[in-house]
Amino acid sequence: MPYISLDLETTGLDPDTDEIIEVAAIRFDVDGVIDTYHSMVNPERRLEYRIALLTGIDPSELQNAPHFPTIAGEVEAFVGLDPIVGQNPTFDTTFLAGKGVQLFGPTYDTFELAGLMLPTLTERGLGAIADHLGIEFTNRHRAMADAEAAMHVFTALRLRLTESAADLLLEADRIASASDWTLRHLFREVASETTRRPADGERAGFVHGFVRAPEPLPEPLRPSTSRVAVPASRGADLIASAAHQVFDEFEDREEQRAMATAVGENLAMGGQLLVEAGTGVGKSLAYLVPSALHAVQNSARTVVSTNTINLQEQLTSQDIPIARRILAAAGIDTADFRTAQLKGRRNYLCLLRWSSSRRSASLSSDDARVLVRLLFWLGATETGDRAELSLRREEDASWSRVSAQDGGCLTMQCPYVRDGTCFLYRARRRAESAHVLVVNHSLLLSDVAAGGNVLPEYQHLVVDEAHHLEDEATRQFGFSASESDILDWLDALHVRAGRDREGGLAGSVVAATRASQQAIGAGPQLQALARVLVDAVQKARTRVPVFFQALQGFGQEHAVARGDYDDRIMLNRSMRVQPDWADIEAGWFETEEQLARVCGVLEELGASLSQINPADILDRDAIAAETDELYGQGDQLRVGLSEIIGKDDKSRICWLTLGRRDAAPSLSSAPLSVAEPLQQGLFSPRESVVLTGATLSTEGNFDYMRGRLGVPDAHAVLQGSPFDYKASTLILTPSDMPEPDNAAYAAALQTVLIDLVRASEGRTLVLFTSHGALRTAYMGIKRPLEEQEILVLGQGIDGTPRQLLGVLRENHRAVVLGAASFWEGVDVTGEALSLLVMAKLPFPVPSDPVFQARAELFDQPFEQYALPQAILRFKQGFGRLIRRKTDRGVMVVLDRRLRSRAYGESFMRSLPACNNRDLPMHALPGQVAAWLARPDEL
Repeated sequence: MPYISLDLETTGLDPDTDEIIEVAAIRFDVDGVIDTYHSMVNPERRLEYRIALLTGIDPSELQNAPHFPTIAGEVEAFVGLDPIVGQNPTFDTTFLAGKGVQLFGPTYDTFELAGLMLPTLTERGLGAIADHLGIEFTNRHRAMADAEAAMHVFTALRLRLTESAADLLLEADRIASASDWTLRHLFREVASETTRRPADGERAGFVHGFVRAPEPLPEPLRPSTSRVAVPASRGADLIASAAHQVFDEFEDREEQRAMATAVGENLAMGGQLLVEAGTGVGKSLAYLVPSALHAVQNSARTVVSTNTINLQEQLTSQDIPIARRILAAAGIDTADFRTAQLKGRRNYLCLLRWSSSRRSASLSSDDARVLVRLLFWLGATETGDRAELSLRREEDASWSRVSAQDGGCLTMQCPYVRDGTCFLYRARRRAESAHVLVVNHSLLLSDVAAGGNVLPEYQHLVVDEAHHLEDEATRQFGFSASESDILDWLDALHVRAGRDREGGLAGSVVAATRASQQAIGAGPQLQALARVLVDAVQKARTRVPVFFQALQGFGQEHAVARGDYDDRIMLNRSMRVQPDWADIEAGWFETEEQLARVCGVLEELGASLSQINPADILDRDAIAAETDELYGQGDQLRVGLSEIIGKDDKSRICWLTLGRRDAAPSLSSAPLSVAEPLQQGLFSPRESVVLTGATLSTEGNFDYMRGRLGVPDAHAVLQGSPFDYKASTLILTPSDMPEPDNAAYAAALQTVLIDLVRASEGRTLVLFTSHGALRTAYMGIKRPLEEQEILVLGQGIDGTPRQLLGVLRENHRAVVLGAASFWEGVDVTGEALSLLVMAKLPFPVPSDPVFQARAELFDQPFEQYALPQAILRFKQGFGRLIRRKTDRGVMVVLDRRLRSRAYGESFMRSLPACNNRDLPMHALPGQVAAWLARPDEL
């Protein structure tokens, strides 16, 4: 069968406003190229620098090229009705459709196909896939080169597909055929070519057809009956004496040894320890080596918690193996030293739910895509962890339907638990056997909220990135719900999936009873309950929008416009006595009544399912687990909203949010303080606690963090960075710039940014405190800088943070404008990031209800609460500039309050000693250029 590899280069991503500048197409089959088509296209507009840079197209190439309408017929005729191959070919076909070219062949996306055949490949851009497959691909982002690469990638992946086991291909064909996913045509084509091999369905090492037979699980960790005293400095001594045997470039750092000694003392003596370790200290090894040593010699478990799953992965894949090798190099037996990583339930595939979902007679294309990816992945995965799949955001809903989230499973009623293949069960068992268990803050705190039922028992705790712990505790111990949350829950219970088919739980119940010959007695009862559930859901679905519409009206009546932020209205006593609040309470009473009825039917359905023999109803266990889960979700929504609307609890903060874009309302609550629950539920039960991070102190003390986390008596250690900031870093502040609340500030900001970035020749990261200010600056500086061939990239405009930072690393003549997540976690080394600009000091948003309520607890809210928060954020931003000992750079703070206000000195005293200069705006670019051009002069 012939295929068409198609690729376009365009002036942008919007088919309505952008134009095509190059077209390439290749007709080919499995034996090779049949024919080609190529043409440049005159877009009748100026080619932006960023597009010229990306594609390598010189604007002169387009001047005499044909206009697209003159070649549209040629393109349409060349492609015909053959299947279209490409990396996201829907982009190309949609763009062509916008220009009048209608193509009707199915599209085969190499990105999707790589997700099936190379399920653990983390980067699935066309270049990354080609590199992985060993396909030469040099002239990237040109239409013909991209089309050729897509052709070779598709051919290689198709070959892998044809070599798959016949039972996998037949099942993929069956699942895909239940949807309108375009790859279903390819599965049918390949499955028809494949003859059944004798081993299919009985492949060695597989159970349940497609699941790898699991390896034996380790025995649970048995705490030692006698304690071995480990000298406090032993971990530090190991690092100093053995680390150089593990990696060649190891540097003995006094700060790292001091931290390791403090951690060792904490493990030996017990108590709570705060450790700030500056950039370059190597804090991971400073706590991992003493923890591993103590665990091995005492058979004791240490839980290490990080802020994100990405940091979990770094610890388990890089840092812990190094710590193990350091211990082994020092002659310590690590044969029995076990480590594990544990994530929240939603990160693991539920085989019971997957097995049930793949038998569905009708699927969305997203659901089919995910189910088929899982089908091919099951033969390779040992963990069932979604991180191996690199799912896209739009696939999250499909994953949630087959994940182990929120279910009351792990019972011996589940066949996958009984035979030991359940991924969540196995992850929990591995956690129970581990000396060092790595989790994230979310899971750590969900264990506290669940009364210790999530993690295995442990006595030693290390919290890395501890400055995030308060915010995560606020989320974990809080509640939030919107109209879409409730409607999504109701859709999970029942939704019409087609003219003759009911979807959701109710549809599953009906389908299961009809498919089961043994359900003669139970079938009518379950079907009747399903009909009652459908009726209750329909009535609730009618009522919910009425309530949220009233809530939106209340919010708009009482909101104060916040411009770039969501409107957040604190629901305090003064708001609850407003006359129209009574209408909200009455409206919720009627809505809650409908939701309670739905929950009551679910409870009755769950009880009925529990009395039925699993053999009598198809997928009874999966349906019962889903019923319990959906009951729990609904009850949580109902109770959480009732407590916000019906209670004025002084220990909790309640607020109404109206979305900035669409004013969609949501209701939220959070504890007024998390210090006591953290101390009582997390810290006090442990023998030793280490709280560490690069930004825990303000002005050299830990008073703020002690109070926020509830550790007033914690011992504190401040270890600065080993870097010589005096030699590497220049900090500049404009003496004559308008302050941020001045009307002239925005224009001045754009002017000075253009001059600074020209002086540094790109290599710049600009940090903003709001996306609105970022977008305004982006529009003002983009054209002047790109005329100087400096690429301007904005967060939320030109790509994801990961993509933008990738460009900055590769193309030094670039400036990235970032907000929020860019203030920390950015690690760009060397000359690629030489200039860091802070548009404003990062004070918290004063209208935020949580900030407002907690600020009221202080005698001096600004000095004791707002200022320390801003200083910690300021330190995090500063930490983006110098990432290695050899780095050199300039930080410019375009907020003269740093010098004009008394509190500015508090910010500066919290940084290491640098070269600081306060100069007029016009003098800043010269200082930047001189500092970066003369690295040997201080």
